[in-house]
Amino acid sequence: MATMFERIRTIGVHEQLALMRLLHPQFRTTVQEGVLLCRGAIRPTSLNRTYLVRVEYRAPEAPLSFVDDPPLRRRNQDERIPHTYAGDRPCLYLPGVNEWRSDKRIAQTIIPWLSEWLFYYEVWRATGEWMGGGVHPTGPREPRGRTREVA
Repeated sequence: MATMFERIRTIGVHEQLALMRLLHPQFRTTVQEGVLLCRGAIRPTSLNRTYLVRVEYRAPEAPLSFVDDPPLRRRNQDERIPHTYAGDRPCLYLPGVNEWRSDKRIAQTIIPWLSEWLFYYEVWRATGEWMGGGVHPTGPREPRGRTREVA
């Protein structure tokens, strides 16, 4: 774990692209205007549905994760989907506590975390209880470099 004064080596978008292609060849991964775009299908278990997801990364900012299809659904209109940011974008980790840093591999962190999040999303849809644990920041806090209003 990096200390407050330890320097970390940011993994750039082209190295992240190579790692994604190596570890998740089923994803369509490109770099456009300095942004890594990863699109692919995730099926958390054989009992779950398949989701088309997207991850966008501009080094050294935090990656943004999206579930494109099928769209995430609330259990009822006035209830938020747990552990999401505005636009029902999954919250995969607690920002600011070094769970994800720019020296970590998206292929070995964000993609597995997104799969796990989707598993617990389906459990929540079926039971109404979020069993995925974690702490979701209250208010508009998002990963460093990104601030959006939380719905």
